[in-house]
Amino acid sequence: MQEQFEERQSQRPSQASESTQQRTVSLALPTSKPTVTMILLAIIVILFAAPLLATGRYSPDNALLQWGALIFDNVLHGEYYRLFTSIFLHLDILHIGFNAYALYYFGRAVEQTFGHVRFALIYFLGGLTGSVASFALSRGASVGASGAIFAIFGAEMVFLYKNRSLFGKRANSQLQSLVVVALLNLGIGIYSQLAPNGINGAVIDNWGHIGGFAAGILLAWFIAPTYEIKAEPSVDPLAPANLHVVDISSPSKTWVVCGLYAVGLLSTFVVLLNVLQSSWSGPTY
Repeated sequence: MQEQFEERQSQRPSQASESTQQRTVSLALPTSKPTVTMILLAIIVILFAAPLLATGRYSPDNALLQWGALIFDNVLHGEYYRLFTSIFLHLDILHIGFNAYALYYFGRAVEQTFGHVRFALIYFLGGLTGSVASFALSRGASVGASGAIFAIFGAEMVFLYKNRSLFGKRANSQLQSLVVVALLNLGIGIYSQLAPNGINGAVIDNWGHIGGFAAGILLAWFIAPTYEIKAEPSVDPLAPANLHVVDISSPSKTWVVCGLYAVGLLSTFVVLLNVLQSSWSGPTY
């Protein structure tokens, strides 16, 4: 992947201009193939099509309930796996179409720069955070990869912000666009909750989105790639130095931060579960 960077060079006093000049150089970023993104896309598409392939007809409600939709009562009474399985399920063709496109577009970009491991950790921890937030603050059935996708969306924003000095104006422009997209999605979610019939009869789970988005921002703040331009002397002493981009972030820090985050998320869920079980007056199993 080629990216443009703004490099500042101070001119010698003997030169006509003593002001600081900028020149734009194109350098290759250290990138990974978006393998995990494509695997995740394949999984959610297969799970969406599975009821049709198995029965010859599509009956999303029954399939979603049986296969692991996030349902408050079920999770409250022990079906904790639904916090995880719900991030792979989708309600209808519009739902999976939007999420698949967002995962393909943002997932590839984030995985290419973050690498397979950091991308997967942000995706799944973000998705689980969205599920915990939805469990805590909403009571309807919920499905979709949106929480995980909002996590990688937030991670991309942090990545651009932390490397804005290298990317220059391009980073600021992209950040502004991402903020607009985030606000637009939040607005659509609020509209779906206020409209009499939602959007096509469905209500968007804003808490899941917000939870995933917050997780992506927090995790990426500590583990996102941080680039520096390194110069290596050229073989030819008269030629300019060879420039290349390196990621100076620590791999061990990724595991420490994500491990602590996972412990914190689990502890939060256990406390939340105990509080809700003691106060919930709904049906018992």
